Amino acid sequence: SVATNEDVCTASAGAACGEPPVIDFGEVASGNKAEYEENDSVQYTCNPGYTLSGSEWVTCRERVWTPAAPQCLGMICSPPRIPNGNFRPQEVSYMEGATITIYCNSGYHFKVVSGQNTAQCTKAGWVPSPECVRKSEKCGPPPVIESGDLLSFPQQEYASGATVEYKCPSLYVLKGSPTITCVGGQWTTPPVCLVACTASEEDMDRNNIELRETTKKKLYLKSGDFAEFKCKVGYKQDPASSPFRVQCVEGTLVYPHCNDMEKNNIQLKSSLSHHSTFLYGEYIYFECRRWWHAKSSRAEEFKVQCLDGVFKYPRCHSK
Repeated sequence: SVATNEDVCTASAGAACGEPPVIDFGEVASGNKAEYEENDSVQYTCNPGYTLSGSEWVTCRERVWTPAAPQCLGMICSPPRIPNGNFRPQEVSYMEGATITIYCNSGYHFKVVSGQNTAQCTKAGWVPSPECVRKSEKCGPPPVIESGDLLSFPQQEYASGATVEYKCPSLYVLKGSPTITCVGGQWTTPPVCLVACTASEEDMDRNNIELRETTKKKLYLKSGDFAEFKCKVGYKQDPASSPFRVQCVEGTLVYPHCNDMEKNNIQLKSSLSHHSTFLYGEYIYFECRRWWHAKSSRAEEFKVQCLDGVFKYPRCHSK
């Protein structure tokens, strides 16, 4: 016989629901079946570290699971209770990763003494624990600074408002305030002693340079001071060299470099070879080394003037 429309509709109305919806970070905990009929219910649970949002039970009604399947959300933190303090922003709950800022009442400070004033919602709860504790009125011994000393003998305890002063050794530069103060049980930021630089004869010889305006074999520079170098006689500035005016930066000098003028196949004229330094504007005379010759016969090219501590060296070529 031929089925009527009424037969078809009646068959559809009695059909079971499909599989319950799959949720992230959770699963069906009870009520699992091969087939689901009208009014069958299933229960959801979340994985450890996740919180269920929505109804944990859903029911098959008219081929639809209702209400909608729940969600499993990351750890939710409740608003913290902070005696002697407050926090922002204030919400009903906080998702994992959310951050709050702690504000402590006068005379109190955040339990973490590193200067941090925030806490984060994690699987373990609020980290660090948002607590405001009473400030100590006293400080312990002042902090030790590298290469520096206190002007007074350190004590084990200092009253609030007490100050101590630091000094740095000769040629070191003190960066920051030399005086620190005990405030609410903690010292204000101490200064730093910036190390001096030493321009040594060994380092200068290694780079074929010497100090421009002194005959000293060694020079001490404070951090921030400048030194000026020049090439030794018989050497010329390396095109890739760093500048010849060099600043001392926290104990470090970046030396310029000069190359042996023999790379240009020249030498000082023998009658002048005893000279070691030349004044600004003076001339120096070169000649080609044996087996080398100048491209030009112009003698003036081998007469070079000292200008700003630099010689412009001529070049000789193979015969």
